[in-house]
Amino acid sequence: MATAKHRAPRKPIARRVGGLTVAAAVAVAGIGLTAPGASAESVWDRVAACESGGNWSINTGNGFYGGLQFHPQTWTGFGGGAYAPYAHQATKSQQITIAQKVLAVQGPGAWPVCSVRAGLTRDNGGATPAPSPAPAPAPAQPRDNGSASRGGGHSAMAPLARDGIRGPLTTTAIQRWVGTYQDGIFGPITTRALQTKVGAYPDGIWGPKSQAALQDYLGLSRDGSTFMNYRTVLALQKHLNANVIG
Repeated sequence: MATAKHRAPRKPIARRVGGLTVAAAVAVAGIGLTAPGASAESVWDRVAACESGGNWSINTGNGFYGGLQFHPQTWTGFGGGAYAPYAHQATKSQQITIAQKVLAVQGPGAWPVCSVRAGLTRDNGGATPAPSPAPAPAPAQPRDNGSASRGGGHSAMAPLARDGIRGPLTTTAIQRWVGTYQDGIFGPITTRALQTKVGAYPDGIWGPKSQAALQDYLGLSRDGSTFMNYRTVLALQKHLNANVIG
């Protein structure tokens, strides 16, 4: 799935001003929760205060749910279905757990406005760490690292669901396309390889110039976005299905 971001920027719902709301939310949240840590919880309280007025069980019918306003496809794509069908039906701790997975893949840009206001980063948000690299395989069974082989190319990969979310499966297809290790994590190595692929400067940071280059490559009109938004990921998934997975 995430940069795609998991929701469109919108005006916060019943947002409260000042530190009292955040402090109160932290105090209530401390009862009966085991993870994540207090510092990560605090920054997520600030994001929630911006996104939903700090209401972790909110469902206004706008298509986004819970304190961090998850789109249902993002929620299920990152494992939220193990807790509840929709984010607002899960506990605050469970919503933060899924948010940390989204943060690890999509970065703070998944909450483009509120992450800035809350000061959210991968570090202070407790982003779920990337898995340790797999052990090197035996020579007779070389790892599929994204390059074609004489024996028939890549292992089978199902077509991507065109949902506009740059989740782990879409990221794996991107990695196959650009020739990096296929771990489903959109990190600096994958970012630089994709930047090179679409003709952007490979600095490992996905920003407006990289986004514009990708939109040019895919034949989309530039929209000034700074992350992989819905329309861009949708077009990218179509391109990957046709040219990489096919």
